[in-house]
Amino acid sequence: MSVSFRQIERDEEVEALAHMAHHIWNEYWPALIGQEQTDYMVEKFQSLNAFRADIADNGYEYFFIMDRENATPRELDQAVHGADIHDEGRPAPAGADDAVESDRDGELAHDAEDFAHEAAKPRIIGYTGGHVEAGTNRFFISKVYLLKEHRGRGLIASVVRFYERLCRERGLDAMYLTVNKKNEMAIRAYKKHGFEIIDAVETDIGEGFIMDDYIMEKRLK
Repeated sequence: MSVSFRQIERDEEVEALAHMAHHIWNEYWPALIGQEQTDYMVEKFQSLNAFRADIADNGYEYFFIMDRENATPRELDQAVHGADIHDEGRPAPAGADDAVESDRDGELAHDAEDFAHEAAKPRIIGYTGGHVEAGTNRFFISKVYLLKEHRGRGLIASVVRFYERLCRERGLDAMYLTVNKKNEMAIRAYKKHGFEIIDAVETDIGEGFIMDDYIMEKRLK
């Protein structure tokens, strides 16, 4: 597993971000806050227009969470170099069919190389984003979301390390986020990686809906 982060800049990437957000939210959140509030919050905070406004007007930075996990260096080397994956490196016997076998091995090696390179490409498995809060010299982590099949794999550690580096490079004192009080899995994960609950807040987001959250912070200085 090799996790990386790619900043979202082009409009087609923002469109892909909105599509992923819609999928994740409708898979995860209705059980916690109901479908009606999920629909409202997706449109207000996680839609294409919301993401565009965040980036253009509110100083937000968004990143795809990428994962490359399918092949070890040895497996990639074997696939790229062909013959090892067929006969463990033993030379083919000499004979009249050598040329045919050579062509066949070459085709198989080429297919294996294509497969290996495809397997090695980082895949988008989630997204995250936030912005610098100049008044408090902190980074507000607004969003961290993973596709269902990638939760529970310890990936939050990579996200936290990413933001720690970002904050230190910018001379920030801390990073913080808000977590729904019912989201016990996320609360446990953030506590494990050094965040502390420093406050609780209820935010009226309109249409009669309330966000009932903890504020969790990790100090860096």
